[in-house]
Amino acid sequence: MKRNAFFQLIHKMDGVYLKSYPPVDGGYGLSVDDILRYLAKKRIQNVSMEDVKKFVEKAKKETNAEQKILRADIFPENEYPLITVDPEKKLAKIRLYPPSSKGLRLTVEELKELLEQQGVRNGILEQNLELILKGRIYCTDVLVAKAKLPVQGKSAKITYHFNADKTCKPEMSEDGSVDFHKLDMIENVSEGQLLATLTPADFGVPGYNVAGEKILPKKVENRILKHGKNIHLSEDKREMYSDVSGNVTLINGTVFVSNLYEVPADVGASTGDIDYDGSVLVKGNVLTGYTINATGDIIVDGVVEGAVLTAGGKIVLKRGIQGMGKAVMEAEGDVISNFIESATVNSGGKIITDAILHSQITAKDDVQVYGKRGLIAGGSIKTRTLIKAKTVGSSMGTATELEIGIDPGVGERYHAIEREMDALETEKDSLMQNLKVFKNRMDANGGRLDEEKIKTLKSINDRIKEIDWKIQENSAEYELLGEELGRQNDGKIIVENIAFPGVKMTISNVSSYIHTETHHSAFVRDGADIRVRGI
Repeated sequence: MKRNAFFQLIHKMDGVYLKSYPPVDGGYGLSVDDILRYLAKKRIQNVSMEDVKKFVEKAKKETNAEQKILRADIFPENEYPLITVDPEKKLAKIRLYPPSSKGLRLTVEELKELLEQQGVRNGILEQNLELILKGRIYCTDVLVAKAKLPVQGKSAKITYHFNADKTCKPEMSEDGSVDFHKLDMIENVSEGQLLATLTPADFGVPGYNVAGEKILPKKVENRILKHGKNIHLSEDKREMYSDVSGNVTLINGTVFVSNLYEVPADVGASTGDIDYDGSVLVKGNVLTGYTINATGDIIVDGVVEGAVLTAGGKIVLKRGIQGMGKAVMEAEGDVISNFIESATVNSGGKIITDAILHSQITAKDDVQVYGKRGLIAGGSIKTRTLIKAKTVGSSMGTATELEIGIDPGVGERYHAIEREMDALETEKDSLMQNLKVFKNRMDANGGRLDEEKIKTLKSINDRIKEIDWKIQENSAEYELLGEELGRQNDGKIIVENIAFPGVKMTISNVSSYIHTETHHSAFVRDGADIRVRGI
């Protein structure tokens, strides 16, 4: 059995000596540091380091080397355990030192008491305590206690038994054209069909460190099955079933099933506005002045004119939108359209199209303009992640703004507060001027005002206090939003062909104009600048 060398204090008539005992089966030799640490712990002073070094050198050559270290005798030293506990209290070790030649040995019970005094109360390995005492395993670190580690759990898992990740990407032909008619949008389900299964969270089992303190397992995510109408859960809430045959969609972790409402022709005078709790399919066009409001998806086979479309899911326009400056589209999910012209579009997901012309576009996810044209010209595009197109701007210098890296919702609120605070400051300035007029009148009348003017004065003072409170409240939110905008510095603008002069690019509050035609480039933020990189 492998054993380290160890040393012992020997009491003699002429003083105290160190005596060495050799290592066995490849154990480590004596260490000067180990001996000095022991002497310090036992408060044995006036020992020369040179004598200790001589002793260690002798021990390398002699089996039982001796070296005198003190001229006078000292009190006997009993067997001594140096107890160490790691910072996380997962392990405790003992390095046992032998008693001096007149000292006493320890018992297992005494060793346990010493561990208790050092705060080691749990996970004690009694067989190891017995081993080091009976085997006299000195100058060796021996594990004597270890924590009971926690059993880690698992996060809840939801398995969807339908295609929950419809990409809605149009097919692209070999010539680069995009077929917006071939869109796999509808995910059909039957009445009674299993939609999702929940595997519950396993929260694990706590453990305990060597001090007896609880060690909690890592946190896991607990989830539940979330759904809308026309769906029910099993009694144990672990399975989800459809109550009807229809179209299933997954939006922000919630499953919706609805019958698809189909309009066989145009949305116009013959149909009126449409407000439907589900998805809507329009076989014809959507004419100017009409609205479609759906809690699910909106799919239009024809052209959308100056209409308003609001969807709780996706909006898909197979022939595009010619908005005439009147059209508005808002979707919680993606917006896919052959082209977008003279329209305002807000998307909670991606926007995928062949061209964007003179439109105001806001998206939470990527804006991808690709196909034969892949053109962005006029208007503004705002998103947080990626804008990708073939051509941006035009040779005529059409005003085009691309803004990225900022959550559009945060940016809009930031600027709305700016406008509100400016209005409040203007109102306050006007009220202060009124107060000055009243003060001049009071001074002229010897400090007197009639009852009606006193009421007006009180009303002005109350409004000023209200404005001050509102400005203070807005300032706090404004500062927080500003900090959040400052942190948002991701995002990229990719132009595969040409970015024309006059295009304004903003990445995380850093703006720059294109001054010369720029080809095959990616635009990214680098500190306080926007850098151009080749692609």
